[in-house]
Amino acid sequence: MPRKLRLGLIGTGLAPRHLYLPAFRALQHRIDLVACTNRTRAKAEQYAADAGIPVVHDTTDDLLADPEVEAVMISLPIDTAPRYVLDALKAGKAVMTEKPNAANTAAAKRLVASAARYDPPYLVGENYAFMSHAHQLARWVAQGRLGELRTVEVRDFTVMDQAQPWFHTSWRHDPAHVGGFVVDAGVHLAHVLREAVGDPVEVRGLQALQEPALSPVDTIAVAMRFESGALGSWTSCFSAPLEGPKIRIAGTKGVASWTPATAELVTRSGAVTRSEPKEDSFTGQFRHFADVVVAGAEPLVTPADTLGDLALMERLVKGR
Repeated sequence: MPRKLRLGLIGTGLAPRHLYLPAFRALQHRIDLVACTNRTRAKAEQYAADAGIPVVHDTTDDLLADPEVEAVMISLPIDTAPRYVLDALKAGKAVMTEKPNAANTAAAKRLVASAARYDPPYLVGENYAFMSHAHQLARWVAQGRLGELRTVEVRDFTVMDQAQPWFHTSWRHDPAHVGGFVVDAGVHLAHVLREAVGDPVEVRGLQALQEPALSPVDTIAVAMRFESGALGSWTSCFSAPLEGPKIRIAGTKGVASWTPATAELVTRSGAVTRSEPKEDSFTGQFRHFADVVVAGAEPLVTPADTLGDLALMERLVKGR
């Protein structure tokens, strides 16, 4: 078995507590959490106590100078994270950072180009990309199991209100990143969609801010055309309870649907094939990061891939 990855955390907020911690516990045989830092030291100390992290650093610079840290997970506001990505790479640390790459497509392009100058691996944690049944959806399409594609539907509906912890994140109240929650959450679905059917060659859409607290936009309705000739629709709303995240692809031989819980293919004859994720997506994300850094595995998802996901979401929000 390969040695453990020695990981430091930059940021110990909601995502590290609610999403990463169960994965880290499941991967104790693969990852050692050796240090963490947060701009509020008390929060870092509390997280360190809960996660069993031996060292709390006062600053990011101190953490990056720590010889025990060989890689970092950066969980910071979208618009500020790129600076820390480059600082970490410059310090010789491998990087995984929260999605999307940057606040907008132009900033993400600059980041990806700058990061390419450094040797350590740099990955973006779009956790849907590490779901086995997302790759199965793409295989069904590539294998012709759906026949000629006709329609593609994407839905992403969530009530983002006071009951949701993410609603209270200060940097989301006045976001410096494009598209607010629609883009922040949407890049995940964009990745699954692009892997299965590619980028749309044409988009035409509308946007609205129907809940003022979710500035700058909480709803989009977009029509799409794909190179295959298939037509599609993408509807996101973060102020209405309906369904999603969900993708549905219909072809001449069958229909495939995908959610974070399952993928299903139904043929014209009624035969049903199902695929479910093999593990929690965050566990898969961090397991893969350890494989890349420690064992030299080829990244399944590159920063250029996730840049494409952000670029699609920016197009959808702009409606063109």
